[in-house]
Parts: sequence; structure tokens; C-alpha cells
Amino acid sequence: MSLTLIDRFHSDLKQEQQAALDAGRRRKRDELALLEPEQLRPLASFSLLLLLIGAVFFIALNVAAYYWQQHTLALGTTFWGGVWWFGINVLAYILVLPLHELVHALAFLFWGGKPHFGAKLPLALYCGAQDQLFRRNQYLVIGLAPLVVITLIGIVLTLFAPVLASYLLFAQIGNISGAAGDVWTVLRLLRQPSSVLVEDTAVGYRAWEISLD
Repeated sequence: MSLTLIDRFHSDLKQEQQAALDAGRRRKRDELALLEPEQLRPLASFSLLLLLIGAVFFIALNVAAYYWQQHTLALGTTFWGGVWWFGINVLAYILVLPLHELVHALAFLFWGGKPHFGAKLPLALYCGAQDQLFRRNQYLVIGLAPLVVITLIGIVLTLFAPVLASYLLFAQIGNISGAAGDVWTVLRLLRQPSSVLVEDTAVGYRAWEISLD
């Protein structure tokens, strides 16, 4: 299996480690496949927990921001207004799924990787970087980027435009819940030393240790 080390910021070390990789001086330290049966149940429970946390946080923030601006909690909406609100929320939830993967792709590109997109239907969309290795801390950034970026945008929008933000409520909550696999991966990778190199797979990762001797 040929693996390419991606690192646009440490060219000398990259060349040295790539030579070690090409010579086969690597040892697998860890591997995670999120869609294996033994992972699915705890991952689903974790996703539900994040869903509840996201719902409580964004609903409370939206209500507080609306009250702060309007000095009332009265919505003055109609039945059809509620239908539109629900429909737009559902559409936003669907659209945030590819947006989530696009942010992953931008993070891959930032470090110098070449992302690709795919789907593990009916479970998930994914963005990966096939046969490429990233430093552990770089991969942590890639993993958390959609959760952090989209959530921060949602917080700012809610604070300044709570009515508009309410139409994106399902998307914000869904993005947090949908990041369960990313957070799960990050928490597990934090147990590994920062020197490991991480190979992204369609369903998880492999962590490799390189010997330069």
C-alpha cells in the first residue's frame, strides 16, 4: 500500500518521513472503523447526546437573543407561517450535510491534501483523503473544523438575527449531532502521541508510527 505524507509546512521532515514510508518502516498503532457493528450503538448514543445538547443550547440562545432584541417572547406567527418555518428548517438540515463535508474538504486542502467525496448510504456522506497521511494535530483540525466553523456561524447569526436563525435551527442542531463521528475520532486520537501519522479511510482512520532509523 502506497501512502503519501501531506505536510506543506515542514518540507525537510516530510521528505525524511516519506522516505521511511516508502522503505516500509512503519507500524500501525491504532485503527478505527466507525461503521463496524460494535461501534454503531455507542456512536448512535453519543450522537443522540450531542443532539440533545445542541437542541438545548441553540433553542435557549435563540429565545434569549429574540427576547433581548424584541423585549417579548410573543411570536405573532400563523399556521402557514409555522409550516414554512418547519419546511425551511428541514431543507436547511438536508443542505447542512454536504456543507459539513465541504468544510472537511477545505481543511484537507489547507494542509495540502486532495479530498474526495463519497457516501455510505443510507448512513452518511463523507469526505476523505485516500492514501494520504496527515500529522495527528493536523487531522484533529480537519475532524473538528465543521463542528467549530458551522457552530460559530450559527451562534453569531443567532445573536444578531434570531428570527432568521430560527429557520436554520434544525441545521445547527443536526450539524452538532452529525459531528458525533468526528468528535469520537478526535477523542480517540488524543490518546495517541502527536508524532503519529493518520491515514483517513472512508469509515475512520489508521494511525501509523514511522521509524526514521
